[in-house]
Amino acid sequence: MALKLKELAELIGGEVVGDGETLIERVAPIESAGPGEITFVSNEKYVGFMRTTQAAALIVSPRFRAVPKNLIVMLNPYLGFARAVGALMHRKLPRLPGVHPTAIVAPSAQIGRDVAIGPRVVIEDDACIADGVTLMAGVYVGHGVSIGEGALVHPNATLYHGVRIGKRCIIHSGVVIGSQGFGWAPVDPKAGKPFEAIPQVGITDIGDDVSIGAGSIINRGALGNTSIGRGTKIDSLVIISHNVEVGEDCLFVSQVGVSGSVKIGNHVTLGGQVGIAGHLKIGDNVAVAAQSGVSHNLEANGTYFGSPARPMHEMKRTVAALHKLPELRDEIRQVQKRMAQITALLDTDVNEGLKPAQ
Repeated sequence: MALKLKELAELIGGEVVGDGETLIERVAPIESAGPGEITFVSNEKYVGFMRTTQAAALIVSPRFRAVPKNLIVMLNPYLGFARAVGALMHRKLPRLPGVHPTAIVAPSAQIGRDVAIGPRVVIEDDACIADGVTLMAGVYVGHGVSIGEGALVHPNATLYHGVRIGKRCIIHSGVVIGSQGFGWAPVDPKAGKPFEAIPQVGITDIGDDVSIGAGSIINRGALGNTSIGRGTKIDSLVIISHNVEVGEDCLFVSQVGVSGSVKIGNHVTLGGQVGIAGHLKIGDNVAVAAQSGVSHNLEANGTYFGSPARPMHEMKRTVAALHKLPELRDEIRQVQKRMAQITALLDTDVNEGLKPAQ
């Protein structure tokens, strides 16, 4: 799809600077963009490419309004990029409402209007599928599962019994929701049975407009529920354990692991590979940097980093000091050597002073 620059600017909510009649066909990276393509700058490390790029136009923030290029100026260029991709390049997947002949749908399941059920989908008894839901090939919907209006479940996702999925959720391939939490009671190793499984009898409740990336796992509650708040976005390969409560509009990047019974507030961001120990509380508006380990409660409105995670400003000083440790070690060795020499000289002077006069 091709649009004039002024048409694209109107669609994405920006202001044209330059030739609004320029034809834009696609979005491209700033390093390789050429005629007919638009690019964007939202990261400082790409600013240097602005004057050399061959792109037909750029999406930039107001601070770059004076750059001698065709521009779309907006406060959030990254959002502009996302909208431009949607306007110029996004192609919706084909969707055929109805039930594929190879699907298995229990007689007691309730199926809404305009539902698309793909090949080899299994829907168990008492499941409730609302209007406009799409279940792609190989999806398993367990007993008593409910799926809200307009939800999209990609191939081979598994929804265990009793799971509740909100409206307009997106669940990607390989996701498992409502699986058994990791709960084992010690018995008697001498009797040949060291552990006994603790029944997990809660459910998993996913709010409206939640997105869950490929291969992620969200366990069911042990007694209460595991819950994910409205608008939260979960990346691929994330594990959320039993009885975890996640607030609204959170962002979990890939390979995050959240242990059981953690309570996470609203607008929390967890960077890649963050691990959170069990039974902790994470306040609203917290951000935790990648590869951090959280072993204690985190106060609201803070940015944390490290293992154990500490306030960012503290950890920056700590990391800076760690980088200087080799030099500091060498300096300490030199000081120790010098002190040994001084001590030896003092001992010699003292011993000389104690000798009887000749």
